[in-house]
Amino acid sequence: MSSRPSRGAARLAAILDALPDALVLVNANGTVVNANTIALEAFETPGTALVGRGLLDLLPQFDSRLIPGSMRRPDHIDPRARTKPTRMVARRTDGSEFPVEVTSANLETGQQAYDTYGYTGDELLMLVVRDLSGTVDTEAELARSQRQTEMILRAASEGVVGTDTDGRIVLVNPAAAQILGYRAGELGGRELHTLVLHSRADGSPFPYDESPLADTLRSGRKHRVRGQVLFAKSGDQLPVDLTTAPVRDGDQLVGAVMTFTDRRPYDALVKEHEEAERRHAEELERLAEEHAAELTALRQRHVAELEELKEQHAEEIAADADRYAALGEREKDRYEAIAGRHEQLLTLLGDSLRGPLDELRRELAALASDDAGQLWPEANQVLHHLSAGYSRITTLIDNVLGYQRLDVGNEQVARTKVMLDAVVAAGVDGAVELIGPGRVQFAVHAPPIEAEVDPRLLATALAHLVADVAGVDATGNSPVSATGGYLDNTVVVAAAQRGEVVRIEVRGPYAGGDPVHEPIVRGIVRAHGGVLQTHDVPGMSGSAFVLEVPIGGGAGAVTAQGAELAQIAPAVPDAPADSAGGVGVQGTVAVR
Repeated sequence: MSSRPSRGAARLAAILDALPDALVLVNANGTVVNANTIALEAFETPGTALVGRGLLDLLPQFDSRLIPGSMRRPDHIDPRARTKPTRMVARRTDGSEFPVEVTSANLETGQQAYDTYGYTGDELLMLVVRDLSGTVDTEAELARSQRQTEMILRAASEGVVGTDTDGRIVLVNPAAAQILGYRAGELGGRELHTLVLHSRADGSPFPYDESPLADTLRSGRKHRVRGQVLFAKSGDQLPVDLTTAPVRDGDQLVGAVMTFTDRRPYDALVKEHEEAERRHAEELERLAEEHAAELTALRQRHVAELEELKEQHAEEIAADADRYAALGEREKDRYEAIAGRHEQLLTLLGDSLRGPLDELRRELAALASDDAGQLWPEANQVLHHLSAGYSRITTLIDNVLGYQRLDVGNEQVARTKVMLDAVVAAGVDGAVELIGPGRVQFAVHAPPIEAEVDPRLLATALAHLVADVAGVDATGNSPVSATGGYLDNTVVVAAAQRGEVVRIEVRGPYAGGDPVHEPIVRGIVRAHGGVLQTHDVPGMSGSAFVLEVPIGGGAGAVTAQGAELAQIAPAVPDAPADSAGGVGVQGTVAVR
């Protein structure tokens, strides 16, 4: 307490300070004159004082008529002004609020409670204030938990019945009352076993001591029983799944809870399911019989159709065999006729036609030489032209016949190690013989590369490829330019080594693709194991052909002697790679 009492008063003050509740003394003016330690801790805040404040500032809801000296005393007041505990809201010295429970009593003299404290009034009011901050929260939580429990019990579809230790009903939820056919108020206090568990399903008595509820109340064990029979208010039997469980308060058994589920909807579903299974089994049996009959009929029809199809198939096979035999004979006759005509053509070209052409070319060459000078210059020029034409025809016939023999397998590629520049030079010379003198310019770049090829056949392929891009067909004629203007007649031939292959690029003013020249070139290249590709060159009217053949056992690029380089054309400085992506072309230009 806050004054300096005597020894007995000090002892009393220490006792009051040890109380768990706040103790406040109020004088007749309604002013707090003293308080114990708990009251100071509950009401005071730092920088404020509790003593000297008005009671109604601290307890606004307190009945002011109970303050000593009030002119309006309540009629029902106790002689000592003692009141029952009343809940209200208290206010701390800083204005914050908290819930309390207040009990008050009058003290006739202040000296009776606190001797020599300095207060001389005749009457004081003592208030015992209990802080309910934690209690209110606990009560609210309990109330909320109780409401949740009630809502769960009301929402549960299972019946829930609670009993005391004597087996009397103390709790029942709406589902249990509805299943049993009672109102909830009719079940309170009644013995559960006598009410719903008195008999077995066959009508014989069911003793209480043998029931699961009795065992749970005796031993505290849980029980679960399926198919238990309960009796409703109407006397009807109710099949249920029943569970009993003990209710304990700490270690003490205070009752039991019995929950049960009505099995009637489930039994109805089971019965309906069994009936559906029976109907399904009957339907399956009927369908199986029908299916067996249909299967037998289908099997018989299938056997008959299979026999019929076998006969038809045998007839078709016989007819097809006769037809294919006749077709084979006809195709054999056609092949023999074509082979005979092909042999006749080869004989005609190789013997009957080529021999007279050679003789005619020699005679024309002899006349064109005109050693005596007896012919006119114009006639001599015509004879030279005719001699060159017959020579071109003879060469073309030889090359076509050679390709035919290679294609049918009568001749094979004779590979030998040769210098590629010599092969290119022979190919250009052969092209001049096919094209005619003075009609095409050549730009040739052929470095010394040793490759294992057939020099005669590869030179023949190059000759025909050059003639093809030069626009000269098998008749020796060239197409007329569509624009009618100047057309560059230069043919570029460039060779280089690319890894294990020799790459020869041939470009000319025309697109090529002549039906006589191109098959010869592709056949010879294919026989060497190489490929022939065509590329369009931007800015040029013709095409670029790229011929690639394997080097084989050749040494590839080697150092050549000056005399060997002179076999093709005089050497000039290397030019950069052309726009088509081909090899660089050495700028050697010759008119043939």
